[in-house]
Amino acid sequence: MNKYFISALLIAAAAVPAGAYDLPSSTGTHHVSFEADYAQFNEYSRVIDLAGNVRLEEFSAADRPSKLIRARNLSVDMASHTVTAPQDFVMDDDTGTVYGKSGFMDYGTESGHINEGRFLYKNFIFRGRVVEFDKTNYIYKQASLTSCDEEPPHYRLRASRIYLAPNRYFLAYNTVFFIGKIPIFYFPVLYKPMVGGTPFVSSFFPGYDERNGIFLKSNYVYRVNPRTRVKAYLDYFSERGLGMGGEFDYRLPEKDISNISAYRIREYGMNTDRWGINGGYWHSFNRFNESDPVQYYSQSFFRLISDPAFNNDFFRTNPFAVSPDKQASMAFTRKTNYTVTRFSAYGRDERSSTDTYKFVKAYESAPRLDFNTVPFSVLHLPVLNSFTGYFENAKDVGVDYYQKKGRGAWTVSKTVPLSRNIILSPSAVYDEAVFISTASGQDNALVSRYGANLNLRYDRLWGSMDLRYSVLRRTRENSFALDVSSTDKGQELESVFADLFIMPKHNVYFRARTSLDVRNYYTASFTRRLAPLVAEAYFAPRPSLDLYAEDSYSFLDGNRGFVSQMNFGGGKDYFGLGVANYSTDSEAWVLSNTFGFHFWKNSSWRAEGVLRYRAVPSGLLKLDSFRFFEKALVLYRDFHDFHTRWDFRVRSGGVKEFFFLVTLKMNDPVRYDGLEEKSREFWHPWRQEGAVRD
Repeated sequence: MNKYFISALLIAAAAVPAGAYDLPSSTGTHHVSFEADYAQFNEYSRVIDLAGNVRLEEFSAADRPSKLIRARNLSVDMASHTVTAPQDFVMDDDTGTVYGKSGFMDYGTESGHINEGRFLYKNFIFRGRVVEFDKTNYIYKQASLTSCDEEPPHYRLRASRIYLAPNRYFLAYNTVFFIGKIPIFYFPVLYKPMVGGTPFVSSFFPGYDERNGIFLKSNYVYRVNPRTRVKAYLDYFSERGLGMGGEFDYRLPEKDISNISAYRIREYGMNTDRWGINGGYWHSFNRFNESDPVQYYSQSFFRLISDPAFNNDFFRTNPFAVSPDKQASMAFTRKTNYTVTRFSAYGRDERSSTDTYKFVKAYESAPRLDFNTVPFSVLHLPVLNSFTGYFENAKDVGVDYYQKKGRGAWTVSKTVPLSRNIILSPSAVYDEAVFISTASGQDNALVSRYGANLNLRYDRLWGSMDLRYSVLRRTRENSFALDVSSTDKGQELESVFADLFIMPKHNVYFRARTSLDVRNYYTASFTRRLAPLVAEAYFAPRPSLDLYAEDSYSFLDGNRGFVSQMNFGGGKDYFGLGVANYSTDSEAWVLSNTFGFHFWKNSSWRAEGVLRYRAVPSGLLKLDSFRFFEKALVLYRDFHDFHTRWDFRVRSGGVKEFFFLVTLKMNDPVRYDGLEEKSREFWHPWRQEGAVRD
């Protein structure tokens, strides 16, 4: 249909084809124009009724399009600068597309309301019985939210009210999560910034654990800024009670790396809390530069738990879950181009052998001073010197008092090339240890050691071979005379070492090493003097396959240990097999399988698993015993709108659990979090990618 330009001389009540027409600006800074098949103008009310393929466009002060409304019918009130849509319409701007059954807009104030509104923003779909808007915000009443483009949607969040600030955030109140028409769970408040990653994420893990009963674990993660993130944990265990905790991450490149996580629970029937606190920090007090090469920094690490079984009961993916000790350390360091000075404190507690629910002090050093140098020359002599030493106030296992002790070693070394492929490296060391009495019946003691090393290396492109002779002698306390009255006659070390390393290609190597004790203070056979021969081999015939094996063989006692590992595949489809046998349990073989695979090509189902078991063979293809001590299976399934994960885990220590996780795909475009990735690498390397907690 032909369209014609409408002039300002429109006759009242006339119905004519309408073309583009600019309305007077209400503010002098922007204006609107329209097109329609038909228009009717009332000169008394100054209302234009538009019908048929209506397009009303708003322009900014720079005469750029900022908003477009398309409808079957519109009424434009030139006196009040308003637009009314009595029927279905579509409104587009730089934030997204809005659909409505009817609506009203004041183009002077850029505000209005929409009835039965639907807003497409990025990968979200917002709906509201009534939608109020202005220049910067939308308010959805009796609202819902989804990222599913099916109708009806597979899932939705129903809310009494949603506040949306495009390109900034949305905030929903009184929300209920529905799958289809079935309500699943309730959120009082849901907040999600829309820029800079996913600063707020909540996730829920319903499951069952034989020890803890039915549980629901919940995580709430908020990214305060690009450098700071906090997490909150709130868990319910039907057999144990409520557990809560949190985690804090801060990372300022080259300045600070900090992490702390804490958790506590008071189990039903207990009078005290069970708890754990882990983390640490690294902090630089100044920036290294050429004009001031001195660097000062501090660092700390701590892993503290109320009892040895705490992690195994509540944090099953943490490898420390089966490590029955706790420890903490803190240090301040001064580093230059030539020296490193470190002032520190350290403590470690181990599980008691008499009461496995308690700890005993294993070692404590507070404070300790370490000083080391890089190799340096003295008086331009053709040798290199280095010094390393420490002094500490320490308490060892079985000692109920602190001991003040220290040790320092001065080493002089020289590298002498004998030919193109043969290098001789001699060195000499003088070592002084001091013990200062801190208890009755103890005397101050000074013990000296002196020794030498002579290493001969044959070096080729395919590898190298080292032959080394080392000797170390000890003097009597407070004397420079050799300690011949002791059991070892003061001969702490005198051995010949051999080390062969062969690497003909980048993807294969072989190494073998052993040593021979040649001390003469005691009589021993050759096989007793010979240390176990340790051989290891690695072969990766292709990128998707690598093989590794290591064996330790004693010529006196026989085989002491064998471990091997095969890894096949990569990415999410892989298979691993590990085999180990040790002299402490020589009849048993420990096997470990890890695997990950898709059930079929392009399958949305994927599995990952771990199987670890102990087998005692009694003959060819026969077993005396076979026992699994760990089984874990994780199933993944991607649906149209969300990812799901089913996790089954069984292992010794009373661990039998299952949990389920749903992650909405609406977070996919911003799932990568650099802060989370760096924190995981530095503090929790055992965590799987994307995991929020242990």
